[in-house]
Amino acid sequence: MIRYFKRTIQQRAIKEIPGMEVGAWVNVVDPSAEEIDYLVERFSLDRKNLESGLDQNELPRLDFVDDDIYLFTKIIPKIEKREIETYLIVIAKRFILTLSKTQPDFVNDIWQGKIRFITTQKLKCLITLFSLINESFERVTAEVVKSVSKKRGIEQLEEKELETLLEQENILNNLVSSYDHINLLYQRTIRKIKFFEQDKEIIEDLTIEAAQGLNICKSSLKTISNMRNYYAMLISNKLNRIITILTVFTILISLPAAISGIYGMNVLLPLQKNPFAFYYILSLIGAIWAIFLLYLKKKKII
Repeated sequence: MIRYFKRTIQQRAIKEIPGMEVGAWVNVVDPSAEEIDYLVERFSLDRKNLESGLDQNELPRLDFVDDDIYLFTKIIPKIEKREIETYLIVIAKRFILTLSKTQPDFVNDIWQGKIRFITTQKLKCLITLFSLINESFERVTAEVVKSVSKKRGIEQLEEKELETLLEQENILNNLVSSYDHINLLYQRTIRKIKFFEQDKEIIEDLTIEAAQGLNICKSSLKTISNMRNYYAMLISNKLNRIITILTVFTILISLPAAISGIYGMNVLLPLQKNPFAFYYILSLIGAIWAIFLLYLKKKKII
């Protein structure tokens, strides 16, 4: 789907326009093959870069084709889903274009006038989009880190909670990768594109924020790793204890079974005709049990 929007400094709100105009914002979401062909033919855009903008595994980078600037970054279109996708921003001579597989939530905020977005100021728009992307990553990071911190104080986690923890670890790993590459993109953008000094400082601040988000994610990953190691050790200790108890129980059962098996043989045995032989045997078994248990207790096995 291709839609056109425009707002000048004099206009109070952004408006959707029927077609292309100089200074417009071209918003492209999940385009079809025919729409990709149209963008290539109508605006002389690079087909390979447009197709890469729909690739979820595309890394954030900066590319120049003729006089157009292609900036590949990462976004979280829907905060509640926490899925990371590729977001392409094209700075052309006459317009700015954004392309993604899913419509980001912050685009709706722009349409509703909650965010100042003057399409005729392309570099300002770029900085605004960078800021919105940072905010979405910070929100998801804060939610995941908060959830991990809550679980850190729980002595014993249920199986479902452990599964959730593993999902959060996967999200944090994706965030770490995205933060790292986005940070590099910001640095290259500052070097390759000429900004006003004030705008340059804003991007430098975004770089610092991305670095902070990266460190927070790494810290939470370390917390999850420590928790996982703790529970693995705890489960291993419990398993060893259960095996020890079962082994001791088996030995305790095997002793009387062996003795009774011997005295059940059809041969001449000591005390065979003694009327108290049964009690002697029970006493022997009890004595062996007591000695065995005292030995295990002394060795702190049980």
